[in-house]
Amino acid sequence: MAEKRKFYGMRNDYMFHAVLQKNEEVLRNLLATLLEIDEAEIESCHIENPIELGKEIEGKECILDVKLTLNNDKVINIELQVYKQTHWINRSLLYWARTYDNLKSGQDYSMLLPAYHIGILDFTLFENHPKFMAQYQILDVEDGYLYSDKLCIKVLDLTQLEKAKQEPETNKKLLKWASIFKAETLEELEQLASGEEVFENMVVTMKKLSEDEKIRMQCEAREDYERSLLTEYNAGKSEGIEQGIQQGIQQGIASERRNTEKERQRAEKESQRAEKESQRADALAAEVERLRALLK
Repeated sequence: MAEKRKFYGMRNDYMFHAVLQKNEEVLRNLLATLLEIDEAEIESCHIENPIELGKEIEGKECILDVKLTLNNDKVINIELQVYKQTHWINRSLLYWARTYDNLKSGQDYSMLLPAYHIGILDFTLFENHPKFMAQYQILDVEDGYLYSDKLCIKVLDLTQLEKAKQEPETNKKLLKWASIFKAETLEELEQLASGEEVFENMVVTMKKLSEDEKIRMQCEAREDYERSLLTEYNAGKSEGIEQGIQQGIQQGIASERRNTEKERQRAEKESQRAEKESQRADALAAEVERLRALLK
């Protein structure tokens, strides 16, 4: 019996990039869903940073985002991030700034194209403000007046999928795509894709890509890298907790020492005060005796 081959789904950033690069129908559908527009509004979409499929990615830390031009009037950067990144917010702003820097030689500022950075995350960005789909723009903090529509950062939080399913107003296409990303097995993905041509075609594309051993090797390399990031994150978190404990212990010891020293100083002052009181009492007694002697 042949050994079952490992499944690389859409949360593998190499497979994700490869599928969007090979299947424009899937790319258009995902774009329309993430931007919450009708697919008919997409006249053209061109990936600006294609990869040579099967070729080793230079530098394991390379971010396999997908940068594309939409209808020749918007620049969009899509980033898939599975494991929690402490500095993702700062990084997303940097990527957006780079995307917005799209003037060509001889063009003036009026020709700057709107820039979108879209993060598909499998972790919650703001623990105190979890949202399935969030959109961030520059607004007046008092009345919400839009400063410019040329900045937009959107975040799809895959961890909020189950909660979003319970909310009737949630975009059904977005739920579908989130479920596709969360699929753990080929069987689960095929079940989700059944009956919808665009997703059935996506599965066919993924199967064809998975037949190429070089592509499979790159998918595995990306998973190894992502796992190493998770290990480093957890190690750093554990180290931080341990450091916090040790710091707390040391602070406790220092506090105890300070309290002990304060007690010693207080006791010493009490002793000195008692000694002075005793000396005053002795002096008073001596004076009384002297006066008695004079009266005799």
